[in-house]
Order: sequence, then structure tokens, then C-alpha cells
Amino acid sequence: MNAVKDDIKNKSLKKVYLLYGDEPYLVNYYRDLLVQTVLGKKISELSGDMNFTRFVGTATDVRKAGSSIGTMPFFAEKRVVLLEGTGWFAKSNEEAALMVKTIPDSTCVIFVEKDIDKRNAVYKAVEKCGHAAFFPEQQPEEIQKWIVAKVGANHQKITNGAVDALIKCAGLNMTAISTELDKIYAYCMEKEAIGREDVEALCHVKAEDRVFDMIMFMATKKRAEALKLYYDLLELRESPAGILALIERQFRILIAVKPLAGKGMKKNQIADELGLKPFVVDKAMSQARFFSQEDLIEALKDTAEYDRQSKFGEISDRMAVELLLIKYSEKED
Repeated sequence: MNAVKDDIKNKSLKKVYLLYGDEPYLVNYYRDLLVQTVLGKKISELSGDMNFTRFVGTATDVRKAGSSIGTMPFFAEKRVVLLEGTGWFAKSNEEAALMVKTIPDSTCVIFVEKDIDKRNAVYKAVEKCGHAAFFPEQQPEEIQKWIVAKVGANHQKITNGAVDALIKCAGLNMTAISTELDKIYAYCMEKEAIGREDVEALCHVKAEDRVFDMIMFMATKKRAEALKLYYDLLELRESPAGILALIERQFRILIAVKPLAGKGMKKNQIADELGLKPFVVDKAMSQARFFSQEDLIEALKDTAEYDRQSKFGEISDRMAVELLLIKYSEKED
């Protein structure tokens, strides 16, 4: 990622770039920035431009792409060929690898892909002739700095409380945060700084985060707080069945994370082992210490039983969640 930043900053671009990773917002941001650096226009302004060609999907023909790449720019120094989701980096494609090796200096080729095999010949060709840039999911502290910088670029300020509330609302998803900020900018145009109350008034809090807090209140025996969060979600038109499913999912994560954390494994190791995002593991590790493994297993069994009862009409789905919250937030004698 840093190599792409430096190339754009220095306006010294390679012939080919591969952009991929866990953060689509950054992938698309640098895709657009590369195109704009070469052609001086945004992608949305390039419809019909003779120096810009875009191929999308696995049906992309290598020979047609190669022909476009070999075309000389029209009254310009360079042309851009953008290829997205071709699948050439997941399976062997010698023809595509040869095409990458023969890109002329007059063309900048940009690949945007999801599935990558670094042993692939096309990947190796890109590494040799240009840059393969991985964009990881950002850590909370990086997201916080990015929010402050993004708001500042819009000539506005934001309080620390508002930053925290925004992350709680949208998670660490940069696209979701950017969308929420677009709403907030207009609402707070006349204000000195965006505050927590502004974010809470405009943003829809993710049900997953409320469920995490709900389980924490269950663990710490704060029944009133747990029930309040539940009723707040119902007011936001979240379904009881959906909430119960999220609770079950969280208990399963805690059951899987707790023993691995007990072995001294770090969050990134656990994330790789379980196929979870590191920030999900981080939150689960902090919560799992409030439960014994036996309690978690018992809670998961109860969740499944209440779900069964609601599906067979023995209790309402709303009551199923209430019973679970009440049982596990009961204070011990």
C-alpha cells in the first residue's frame, strides 16, 4: 500500500498495479486515485474517453484486453486499462501473465481483484513489472485517525466522543463510515464541531454491537440495562428472531475464542485459526473472561432451546429473548 502512495505522491507510476485486500474502501480509493493521477479525471468523467478502457468480470477476454493495452494513447502521454474481477489471479493463466510482461510504457494497467494466489504466474508478473498492493482491514486506532482527517478535509471538526459513537454505529467498515459522514456533514454544517449527540441522532446503530453490549450486561448481572438495549432494538424494528440469532452467534464465537486465548494465542493467530476478523476476536477475548466455558456452553444450549420453543409456537420470539436475558442476568445469592 505504501508503495502505491509513494508512486502517486511522486507521480512516478509503474506500468501495472494489482490492488486487493480486506478493505474495499481503500482498494477503490487507490484505484480511483491512480486513474486520476494518470488521466487527470475521475472515473465517472471518463465515459467515452479514448484513453480509458475498463473490463469487468471473469468473462474478460485476454486477447481483447491485450489489444487495448497495446493501443497507443490518443494525444496523451499515457492511457489506462482497468481490469476488475477477472479471476486471472486465482487460477493459472499463462496468456495473461505474458500480456502483463509485455505492457508498453505508454499504458498503465490496473487490476482490482478479490481472490489471489501469490504462486500464480500473473501475480508474479505484476510483482516483477509493477506493484501488487494488499489493503488490510484497518485497526480501530487507524480508523479513528482517518475519521478525524476525513472530517478535517471537509473543513469541519469532530469530538472524540463522536468518533467513538461513529465507530460503534458503523463498525470498522470504512465505506459505511464514509456514508454516515456524508449525512452528518449536512446536518452539522453550522456547528463548530460534530458531537456524539449528532452521530447518535443520525446513525443507525448496528444490531451486532448492541447484542455484544447486551451479553456484557448479562455477564455483569445488569438486567435492567440488558433489557433496555433489547427494547431499544425492537423500537428500531429489529426482529426478536434476528436478535436471538445474533446472540447465538456471539456465544459460539466466545466458546471458540476462550480456550485458544487460554492457551496464550494472540488475537491475530486466533483470527487466522477461526476465520474471523481480528477486531471481532479482540472484542470476544475481552468479553470471554467474564464467563466460564461451562456457562457459555449452557447459555448456547438455552439459546437453541428458546429458539426451538419460539419456532414451535410454545412461546413468542420476543419472550424467547427476554427469558434468556433474564436468566443470565440474574444475580447470584
